[in-house]
Amino acid sequence: WADMLQALHAEWQKAHRRHDLVLCFGFAVITYLWLGSTAPTGADERANAYSALFYAVPIINTILLAVMMAVLASRLWDVEEKGCTAKLLYTLQSRRSLFLGKAVFGFGEVALMVALEAAVIVVLGRTQGYTEAFPAGQFAYLNTCTLAVSTMLYFSELLLALWFRNPLPAVCTGIVGALLGLFSAFMPPAAGYFVPWGYYVPLCSYEVKVWDQAAHTVTYGTRPFNWELLTFTVGLAVFLFGVCWRVMRNKEV
Repeated sequence: WADMLQALHAEWQKAHRRHDLVLCFGFAVITYLWLGSTAPTGADERANAYSALFYAVPIINTILLAVMMAVLASRLWDVEEKGCTAKLLYTLQSRRSLFLGKAVFGFGEVALMVALEAAVIVVLGRTQGYTEAFPAGQFAYLNTCTLAVSTMLYFSELLLALWFRNPLPAVCTGIVGALLGLFSAFMPPAAGYFVPWGYYVPLCSYEVKVWDQAAHTVTYGTRPFNWELLTFTVGLAVFLFGVCWRVMRNKEV
């Protein structure tokens, strides 16, 4: 445990110099401005505002979080590659403690971003005067799915950062993945299962039931929670975690 705490402290110092907190809070600000720009204006819109919000958030996450996970993962390992300090670090601490420090700290940053997004949803509901009853169960499910998909994407991008000495492959994969995920959101539902970057959307429990083009109103409905895909996502995240550890353990320096 002492080695683990030291590794986490070292990662915190590195993150402080990388200004990771600025990145996390910047994501929250962008999300707030994006969602706030589509705030409901009429009484009818405020009556189903949470439904509209919970429908929009997964699409926004597909665009933003897929890229953010790539940026976080590449920055987390980039300092060791640029400074050529990996060999020195392996003489000062075990590979296990170094990897667990990065994995746990990275997961903490992912959880922070998900928590900030959840706070944005609550703040918008209070400040915009939503009259729809707050769907606590849907809120918990949305945040659980967001955390699971983001963690899975984080470890997939960390794997690329470990494989290549250049952070560009991870970042480019995140950007291309975000575009593919956004494209799959407008394809038949089955297509989304083949694009992990877009899992935010098929895991969404809200769908458009009725679109009244003349009145410009949308009626939303819910569908059953997609526990099968959520379980698969968690399993994939655990698998990628194991692959990342295997790559770091066998990595030559």
